[in-house]
Amino acid sequence: MTDTAVLFEPVRLGPLTLRNRLVMAPMGTCLDEDGYITDDTIAYYVRRAQGGVGSIAVEGCLVSADTVGPEPRLSDDRYLDGFVRLLAALAPYDVTVGVQLMHPGRQVVHGPVVAPSAVPLNSHAPVPHALTEDEIAVIISDFADAAERAVRAGFTFVEVHGAHGYLPSNFLSPTANVRTDGYGGDLAGRARFSREIARAITARVGPGVPLVWRINGADELPGGSGIEDAVQVSRWLESDGVSAISVSAGTWQSLQYTLAPMFMDRGYMVPYAAQVRAAVDIPVITVGRLDDPELAARAVTEGAADIVLLGRTLIAEPDWPEKVRTGRLDDLRPCIACNACVDLVGRGERARCSVNPEAGRERTWTMLPTPAPRRVMVVGSGPSGMEAARIARLRGHRVSLFERSGLLGGKLDVAGTAPSKREVLRFRDFQAAQMHRLGVDVHLDAPVDAAVVQQQDPDVVIVATGADPVVPPIPGISAAHVHDAQLVLREQVPIPAGSSVVVVGGSATGCETAESVVERGGTATIIEMRPTIGQGIEAITRRYLLKALRASGVRVLTSSKVVAIEADAVHYEDADGVLHAVPADLVALAIGWRPGGNLLADALTGDAREVLVLGDAHRPADFVSAINAGADAGLQV
Repeated sequence: MTDTAVLFEPVRLGPLTLRNRLVMAPMGTCLDEDGYITDDTIAYYVRRAQGGVGSIAVEGCLVSADTVGPEPRLSDDRYLDGFVRLLAALAPYDVTVGVQLMHPGRQVVHGPVVAPSAVPLNSHAPVPHALTEDEIAVIISDFADAAERAVRAGFTFVEVHGAHGYLPSNFLSPTANVRTDGYGGDLAGRARFSREIARAITARVGPGVPLVWRINGADELPGGSGIEDAVQVSRWLESDGVSAISVSAGTWQSLQYTLAPMFMDRGYMVPYAAQVRAAVDIPVITVGRLDDPELAARAVTEGAADIVLLGRTLIAEPDWPEKVRTGRLDDLRPCIACNACVDLVGRGERARCSVNPEAGRERTWTMLPTPAPRRVMVVGSGPSGMEAARIARLRGHRVSLFERSGLLGGKLDVAGTAPSKREVLRFRDFQAAQMHRLGVDVHLDAPVDAAVVQQQDPDVVIVATGADPVVPPIPGISAAHVHDAQLVLREQVPIPAGSSVVVVGGSATGCETAESVVERGGTATIIEMRPTIGQGIEAITRRYLLKALRASGVRVLTSSKVVAIEADAVHYEDADGVLHAVPADLVALAIGWRPGGNLLADALTGDAREVLVLGDAHRPADFVSAINAGADAGLQV
């Protein structure tokens, strides 16, 4: 068993001493406004500083005035006031604060698209403008100018985003950089842009301000940069004055490595950091699902890295450092790598979290003890119900939780049964443990109707009974071999080896059901009315899951409507109105959901007590909405 105390040793970063080896990763939040740091941004970072992290790397800031993006900006002095206010707010905490500088290059959603060569990101992306040498010089100067502004604002170190397919990373890539001048060709030519940025920054800010360089251990793309390139470039950057190397991986074309969903192994990038660590004499920073304290500590004790970068971990659990330091491991809210935060930011929306309702609204989040404790009855133990119970109990109410099944979790339990989503069960188990730790009175195998409510006589009833599956009037849909997809996911329906299963509906539940069927030895066909499947699945996971379904032989029929179910076949109509039949030993229904809380709420109409209907019981929605609805209810009562 690895001693996690190593994570809390001081560590040098150039002339600075960080109080521990834990650094908050630079992650986009979309909490800024038009490039300006806001009070919401400040509250978000202050909350992480309060949790005991040794250092914070503020999210990537655009260095060039002509770039367009949702990121904060350091391209002009007019943006400095927000950073000054941010650093003033962080000053009371023993935390070292730096900022990441970035140029997106060809990885932009809007605005000018530039790159080392006229090679588009993909077949749907615009052909970028190939930068001239004069334009390259301007961008190098932009990086140096931004670094100088950062120091004037009060940052004590700067980091360049040289990974993930952004502009410096693009120059390093043999597939993206096909130049024949001094900025292309062999590795030395492709690294010239990065090295000139490093030299320009160190010359401008001086040796007292450490420069961290984030680099890809591998692009994880055919023909892209690999670990051998990363090792050599890291050696060169060290000679150019860089104080530490932060090793990551992936690009927008391989985002499952950059922002690993829950199906990726923890610590998958540590081996890259280890190879860089063996080649340089400056600190190396590692990252990649290191929310397991022992795994993070092992990366240090085994010499793979000197510093551990925590990203989504700190969105889910801002107090991770302090809880680990004080041994409160059972109280760590788990990041389940669902990438809800990533998906929202990728769409230009404010960062939120599936497991932490405080994330993204720290400025307005207030959880005050109740002045008048009430008896609160929560019906349903899905994500909304347990979160409502948790928050209400923390505020001092007397809370009882009623679950009609024998296990807490509701849809969390169902979602976690899919092979690619087992991490969800970690959050279910955490929430269930919180119910017992906080003293919530839990009742299992306890269906609730109006009579039960009258017997319990609460002051408040929170109806969080979830949603019921939609069962349309399709001929044959009541046959014995037709089952709710949730029962298939829970393995309550046997799947004999080689059996043919037709999944009606291609949403998240439908795709995960097909995945489960194949893992259990069956064959699966998905029939979906819409033109695509996987709607509602986080984008990176969806890309992986659809590819995995195709590779496993799952047949997908889109723009198709099921018209009848027979004992051995499902009949459907395609987009042209042509009828077809698919053999079926079993049929799994994943058609959709309708609110499931109205019956109980209606039965309590006219009752003097307060009744709240929330989560899927009110309106079927996603995980983030469910958790936030539960939290809001707990804050409201």
